[in-house]
Amino acid sequence: MTENGTRGGMGRRDLLKATGAAGIATAAPAAAGRARAQEDGFGNWFENVGNYDGIQDQTGTDQVTVTVGSQANGGNFGFDPAAIRVDPGTEIVWEWRAGSHNVVHQDGDFESELTNEEGFTFTQTFEEEGINLYFCSPHQQTGMKGAVVVGDIEVDEGSAANGNQEGGEGGNGEQEDGGSGGNTGSTETMLIGASMLAAFLSPIAFAIFLFSRGDRTDNEPTAYR
Repeated sequence: MTENGTRGGMGRRDLLKATGAAGIATAAPAAAGRARAQEDGFGNWFENVGNYDGIQDQTGTDQVTVTVGSQANGGNFGFDPAAIRVDPGTEIVWEWRAGSHNVVHQDGDFESELTNEEGFTFTQTFEEEGINLYFCSPHQQTGMKGAVVVGDIEVDEGSAANGNQEGGEGGNGEQEDGGSGGNTGSTETMLIGASMLAAFLSPIAFAIFLFSRGDRTDNEPTAYR
């Protein structure tokens, strides 16, 4: 973090005001993010996560290990388990198994280094109740995401839970359903676009046809009219 020095006209009171404002501006997004997570639950956070199969209860333990780079989402692109519930004060240890990954909190509360060192560990202790969503920045779109639920709070698991129930195969069923929905939406969009294009071009094509027809008629010999 870079520290800003004071210049001639800034007194001690002005400096304290500026420092306090900067602290509030930095803390506000993280607090707002946590509030949204607690209010909304997971939402669609796990909709493309193939190895998500609900929240694994790890309460009653002081330390929980989450594997980084487990087999999921088409390669070693998973956190295992993907979602856990722990007591306040529990230490979470992320341990690297394979691939180049990192662990990044959605609201910026913590971030590990990006590494492919097998056996590398990153730890965080969660003291306050809430929902903590995190991801691997290079592989977030692949579905490498996770969650730590701290405390006995109600969690709406969102669209991922519904997809898993319908798919019948945990996260894989949900992922297939999601892909199918995306293809359907794309097809409908293409059809609408094609219809609009055809509607636009039809009068122009008809006018060209009449123009060319009239031109040919004018050039024909009188005997053939």
